[in-house]
Amino acid sequence: SHAVEDSVRHARNYAAAGVTCFLVKAADAGEPFDDPRIAPADDLAALFDIIAAHMSRGGLDALEDTMPTSSVAIDAADGNAQPLIVISDAIHPSARERLANAARIVDVDGLNVPALLSAVQNADALVVRSETRVTEAVLAAGSNLRVVARAGVGVDNIDLEAATRAGVLVLNTPGANSVSAAEHTIALLLAVSRQIVIADASTRAGQWPRKQMRPIDLQNRTVGIIGLGRVGSQVARRLRAFDMRVLAYDPYITPGRFTEVGVAPVDFETLLQSSDVVTFHVPETAETCHMLNRDAISRLKATAIVINAARGEVVDEEALAEALGNAQIAGAGVDVFPHEPAIDSPLFGIATAVLTPHIGGSSAEALAAVGEVISTTTLAALRGEAVPNAVNLPAASLHGPELQRLTTASAAAGRLLAVLEPDLPRTFRVTVRGVVPGDVAEHVVAAALSEALQGWTKQRVTPVNARLISDERGVRVRVVSGDADPSRSPDFSFEVAGIDNGPLSLHVTVRWDRQDAAIMEVDGFTLNSPLAGDVLITHHRDQPGVIGSVGMILARHDVNIAGMQVGRHLPRRGGEAIMVLNVDDAIPPQALDELKDIAGVETAFVVSLPQPLAQRPLFPSGVGNLG
Repeated sequence: SHAVEDSVRHARNYAAAGVTCFLVKAADAGEPFDDPRIAPADDLAALFDIIAAHMSRGGLDALEDTMPTSSVAIDAADGNAQPLIVISDAIHPSARERLANAARIVDVDGLNVPALLSAVQNADALVVRSETRVTEAVLAAGSNLRVVARAGVGVDNIDLEAATRAGVLVLNTPGANSVSAAEHTIALLLAVSRQIVIADASTRAGQWPRKQMRPIDLQNRTVGIIGLGRVGSQVARRLRAFDMRVLAYDPYITPGRFTEVGVAPVDFETLLQSSDVVTFHVPETAETCHMLNRDAISRLKATAIVINAARGEVVDEEALAEALGNAQIAGAGVDVFPHEPAIDSPLFGIATAVLTPHIGGSSAEALAAVGEVISTTTLAALRGEAVPNAVNLPAASLHGPELQRLTTASAAAGRLLAVLEPDLPRTFRVTVRGVVPGDVAEHVVAAALSEALQGWTKQRVTPVNARLISDERGVRVRVVSGDADPSRSPDFSFEVAGIDNGPLSLHVTVRWDRQDAAIMEVDGFTLNSPLAGDVLITHHRDQPGVIGSVGMILARHDVNIAGMQVGRHLPRRGGEAIMVLNVDDAIPPQALDELKDIAGVETAFVVSLPQPLAQRPLFPSGVGNLG
């Protein structure tokens, strides 16, 4: 693919994304172009000459023949290719450095959609802030994407439904910039109530408008907070220090939360009618879109101040501008707009509106905290670890390493089930025994189901979209509770059945002792040691000669046996038996065919299962509390 540009920055973005770019240089560009993917020209005539020359040599693709192919960075420690991370909005330098130490980085302008689509083609992760729009088209172009990381709280610029369907994990940073956003809310309120902007401009103009200014005190006035989440709670605590009466509307939190924060719960209508200040701290959803419209504004006091530092669509800015222009309300402070960057708005030119360019969470401290959380958890997610800030997976009540051990073993169980039962089943049932938090059980189910579905289908399946894919393929997923005795070590039995409500044909059990987790039972046979590594499993009749024949065939193919476990259903010979062997070498297909031909062997499977891995701390600097 090729591009023509007159922007040096955009040309470099195209080149970084692997796109050959013909650049019409600006007269003052004044910089050399050592990137072979940038072909500069002084003007359009020179550009046409360059293109014509390439066409005469066999088309535009002839230029590609002279370009070096991109190399894949290899981690010398483990021989694995480093992940490729695309950064499309500016993030804190320390965060970028942390990512660059563990991954290949491509920087691209997120507003340049063609460059973004090209850059994400081979990317493992995409890191954005609020400007880049991660649409279904971007997700489709990034067919290898595993993570989209939003360096901030709001994810309304990300198509969550499309990301979930594609199996892409979406991360954000709740809480990391809540103090900054709360302080900016207070700053907007003070700027409006004390008429700071008007007073500043008049004073600079030499007018000294002391007698014309009518600032107001916040003490003994009433503030209504809509949304008592992380930011709303911080705002409430600060405004209580101003001796304000604090009301709050939030239908999604418990009554105890209002008491904890020290605010009075009210309904939306009462809040509008009673408040001198109304401030919004809610996400952008279908429910909150234009939450403050003309009808809602008509219920406000004439002296009311409106603050919106949440999301642009939460307030109908046309209606707000109208109300301010008609002096229907006293003032407004706005940090967010329906379309950003905001180059035009009905609020422009209204003296009683204080406007800022979405900088509520952009303090140096907030950007550093957001950067640390998003870079650390992005890398953790790419390593397959559970993270606490996933948007489209349930929050984890366990620490990352503990949950990772459990989901790794559960994923191995799902992979094993797909090997033992290669046909897509009708039922996938998980029986949970012992005391297990619901969110932990959901992570376990997602890990096992996604691995199993990868064996049963040709689709890309991850824990994020495993439930969706199972529904589409007609696999009924059931999670049932077994013995909930708190004294027992929890376990999870994964079972499949070929027909609806039919007998469960196979099952694999993972036992969990709160520290380690491992497969300890396969198809009714209890194992003496955890199942891991390269494994050969046979189902056979319990009769003399079977074990010896297996050993001889493996020896003939130079396959070393590292360990062996055998078991049987009946206490006497002649019944169904199972043999599990850990091997040090790959078993060739010919050897597997010979094993299946042994008298008494019903079937044989080879599966590679993960070894338990040591985990590193998820948050190196103690930024682990996202609340």
